[in-house]
Amino acid sequence: MRVLFTQHAANAHLFLMVPIAWAMKAAGHEVIVAGQPDIVDAITRTGLTALSVGGKSDVAGRLAETPLDRQIYGSGYDIAEERPEVLTYEYVRDCLDAFCSPMALDFITDESMYADLVAFCRSWQPDLVVWDSITFPGPVAARACGAAQVRTTFGRDHWARMRSLFLRLRAEQPDDPREDPVVEWITAKLAAYGCDFDEEVILGQATVDSMPAWLRFPGEDDHLRVRFIPYNGPSTIPAWLREPPSRRRVCFTLGVSGREVWGGRGSVKAAELFEAVADLDVEVVATLKENQLDGAKVPANVRIVDFVPLNSLLPGCSAIVHHGGTGTTCTAITHGVPQLIVPAQLYDETGMALQIAQQGAGLVIEPDQLSARTLRDGLVRLLEDEGFRRNAVRIQQDMAKTPTPADSVRDLEELVARHQAASPTRR
Repeated sequence: MRVLFTQHAANAHLFLMVPIAWAMKAAGHEVIVAGQPDIVDAITRTGLTALSVGGKSDVAGRLAETPLDRQIYGSGYDIAEERPEVLTYEYVRDCLDAFCSPMALDFITDESMYADLVAFCRSWQPDLVVWDSITFPGPVAARACGAAQVRTTFGRDHWARMRSLFLRLRAEQPDDPREDPVVEWITAKLAAYGCDFDEEVILGQATVDSMPAWLRFPGEDDHLRVRFIPYNGPSTIPAWLREPPSRRRVCFTLGVSGREVWGGRGSVKAAELFEAVADLDVEVVATLKENQLDGAKVPANVRIVDFVPLNSLLPGCSAIVHHGGTGTTCTAITHGVPQLIVPAQLYDETGMALQIAQQGAGLVIEPDQLSARTLRDGLVRLLEDEGFRRNAVRIQQDMAKTPTPADSVRDLEELVARHQAASPTRR
């Protein structure tokens, strides 16, 4: 069958989809990955066939030029908000409204991507569209051509959680309001292509979820569980990495998004890290670009590398210090490495970090508590307390029991068969 994958122009999101796309291709299906022009080269480097749709995204450039009060980060709303006292009906409604606006979802994918993707799908006629869960040109195009469609998560599924919470809270309102900002937003998108609204456009006909079970919210039992498989892009293992470390090795990374979207800014400054580790008997491998060093003096026990595949580096590490991104967190879980997380403030880094700490596999330092001293103390504790390593190995073994992307192919094939059986006009 023909399978179209799509995501907005962010490598962090593309890399999460690649193992599933390759599983479909390896099973004999025809696979195309669609994205905005600025991610096409990254798609082709995965070995998959790319399709350029819409205009250039340039999220990083536009964020740098957009006043904070016109960004979702300055809106006062957080899709990852979990405090019960904050989650009133009004807050949840207005939060979803803010995300369905030029501040968020319409910021990353504009109308040109919808138009191009719909036109291509009506011509190519995919059997299945697999879309990143905040890239809504995917389900709109699937609806326009009659294809089955599923979404993939890129972290804990806050969009589905907020949607479910909104529907419950709305039903409890004494005046029974009919307002629904998500339906209003997606209905207008569908109408542009002669399509009617269907609730499945919001959350897909199914959700492929690569998060460990303990990272999921209640009510997500219907998600298709798929094991997280690390993918770091085109990589070469450097010669120094082939030799076992002579002392305990610590990885430090601020992730792909920190480099590509935020101009190198991250939750930990290089100077803080260097001061924290300078007198420790460890080897630190810091994946930092030149603009992330800020002129700080590099200690003798720190190796600066522009890039090294995390999946190859972490097996030899005793700990990792990072920002809490999904790819980094789950790669560390995959290799049973204890984690010291200083959460960034992009999506759900704090929530992910707190869950790692709750599992006993790591520690969290909130950004307002960060200093060279707290960083040093946290790292020493992580290295000296064997309980962190034991718990990291425990959740590693739990993840290894999850079905692989290859195992999920049959589930997706069956979903397409059911969809086509219910849609007699489909070929």
